[in-house]
Amino acid sequence: MQKLNIPCIKTGEFAKLCGTNKRTLFHYDEIGLFSPASTDEKGYRYYSESQCDVFFTITCLKELGMPLKEIKEYISHQSPSAIEELLEIQQTKVAAELEQLRRIQTVIHTKLSLLHRARELQNVTDLSSVFLETQEEEQLLVLSAPIFSDDHDRIFSALCEHIAQCSHYRLNSGYPYGAMLPLSGLRAQDWETYGYFFTETCQSPEKIPSSIKTCIKKAGTYAAIYLRGNYYKSEEAFRKLLAYLDKHRLAPGEFVYKEAVLDELSAKEEEYLTRISVNCK
Repeated sequence: MQKLNIPCIKTGEFAKLCGTNKRTLFHYDEIGLFSPASTDEKGYRYYSESQCDVFFTITCLKELGMPLKEIKEYISHQSPSAIEELLEIQQTKVAAELEQLRRIQTVIHTKLSLLHRARELQNVTDLSSVFLETQEEEQLLVLSAPIFSDDHDRIFSALCEHIAQCSHYRLNSGYPYGAMLPLSGLRAQDWETYGYFFTETCQSPEKIPSSIKTCIKKAGTYAAIYLRGNYYKSEEAFRKLLAYLDKHRLAPGEFVYKEAVLDELSAKEEEYLTRISVNCK
């Protein structure tokens, strides 16, 4: 019969209580990280219930990726200041990981919403008709450097810089990059001049560096047309959109937005789906 000074439980019971196994407890004891409260003359280990909190803290630190050797070092120098330093360091790490997880969650949500929108337009085989859509909320767009050129090298350079900038500052929320084309250029049958590239972001404006140009894509009514397949072959879509604006005597905004709904991530080239739209009154 167990004769110890404090109430204790056997290794198997303690392991069950803490959601672990005896092998882990034996290993922790062998390396001097976490030892039983008592061991009897037959070598049986016994743990006090108060040790559960210590074991739980070790488990949390290990799940954060902290090496057992480093955990042992902190625990072997038990003091309020040592554990305070440890917990503050780990709190910073956890905050960073939570922020990253929230960002990943946002990207997943965005991709799913685009896929759901594409499913609603699965009957589009070439070009849809032009119709009016309502954008319920404002959208914050991160812009590239201004282009206003049809020079391929300049356009490609601006795109690469834009993608790199969004990646560096973690501004991408899962939306594919898009392009803003000046309506005045399209009116002159200039189908190749780009004004800006843009990426919609869910990041709050105050967290975006002041050196980065942004704009608000207004909520409201948009005339939109959807293009299936190669998004570079969009001249006919532009023509139909302009004709619709003229026919219905709509007052369009300054830029036409060209953005992917289905891109390389989720479809083959012949199945790409591109939205071309312009704010109108």
